[in-house]
Amino acid sequence: MDTAPPAAAHRPDDPGPVAAARSLVPLLSGQAARTEERRRLTGTALAALREAGLLRLGTPRALGGHGASVRTAVEVCEELARGCSAASWTVGIAYGGALFASQLDHDARAALWRDDPDAVVCGTANPSGTARRVDGGWTLDGRWPWISGIHHASWALLGFDRADAGSERLLALVPARVLAVEEVWRMAGMRGTGSDTALAEGVFVPDSRTVSLTAMADGVYRRRHPGEPLVLFHLSINLPLVATAVGLAAAALERVLDSVARGRRSLSPLYRLVADAPAHQLNAARAATLTDTARLHLRRAADEVDAHAGAGLLPPPLERARLRMDAAHAVRCAREAVGLLLDTAGAGSFSDGAELQRIWRDIETASRHAALSVQTHQEIYGRALLGAPLPAGPVI
Repeated sequence: MDTAPPAAAHRPDDPGPVAAARSLVPLLSGQAARTEERRRLTGTALAALREAGLLRLGTPRALGGHGASVRTAVEVCEELARGCSAASWTVGIAYGGALFASQLDHDARAALWRDDPDAVVCGTANPSGTARRVDGGWTLDGRWPWISGIHHASWALLGFDRADAGSERLLALVPARVLAVEEVWRMAGMRGTGSDTALAEGVFVPDSRTVSLTAMADGVYRRRHPGEPLVLFHLSINLPLVATAVGLAAAALERVLDSVARGRRSLSPLYRLVADAPAHQLNAARAATLTDTARLHLRRAADEVDAHAGAGLLPPPLERARLRMDAAHAVRCAREAVGLLLDTAGAGSFSDGAELQRIWRDIETASRHAALSVQTHQEIYGRALLGAPLPAGPVI
């Protein structure tokens, strides 16, 4: 259903969730070290996100949620990352999970959110486990690794390939209580996301709780819920995760500039203050520009995705490829900005417990997420620009 893109439409941002996210930055910053130590959000952080309504960003408005635009979700996650990357990432995952689950029929959606609009949906589209066709649905078995937010979720979406229908990819909505969780998330960065492995053993999922990625991309499910935006996988769900990286760069810039402004002394024999050194002036300017570049690319992509989603249109392949490149380029710019800022902040920034050290570990880890790989997206975009063939299906 490729069509010409809709006219540029910059949907007004909802200031409520963004302002709420901004107000939580000091609290989340104070919880960040404990969140990293626990390898999941603290109860205090999770309660604050819930009370602020940020776990219901993607919950449909008809069921008590915000039904937020991608642009709003992006701005929320960028703000949250200034305080805690894990809180930002978890909210972004919950937003994407809710978008997927919102494609279900009315009864399934009501069972999910009617009594709790803040119910978190997490998951993975990767077909790691297996599914066996049975009467009325599927039986799932196996392991689905690295599901961010699994410890805070009420429901999980587990991807599998439908063996009886070629290579069609489905997502099964499963109550989190029927899954075992193997705690294997031992990473250098993004530790607080609790991205552990879900295990299913003979879990039955009715057809009414499955979603086809192909049907979703084709807008089939949108007919169930007129007036709701078309969910553009991967575009709708990955951009809030990009915002985590941008927020980390913004936080590093803020911390370093504040340190320098308070008269940080230079260790160079040429200058008394860091602020006087041209090398650090250039670093600051470059880092600030890279952070702005990342933010501009990210918000442009979010606005365009919202415009297409609101019109119920799937962007043409070239535009989808460019939007993916926007996301990957934003992440790369954010990571480069943090590296420059650490050059100015110095070796002391790498000490245990230093906030800049945690930002560095988090952005180095998050930026290597497969969905944000600049190498993959460069190749996809280059192929599209030169007219080389791209894989069929909803993934691109």
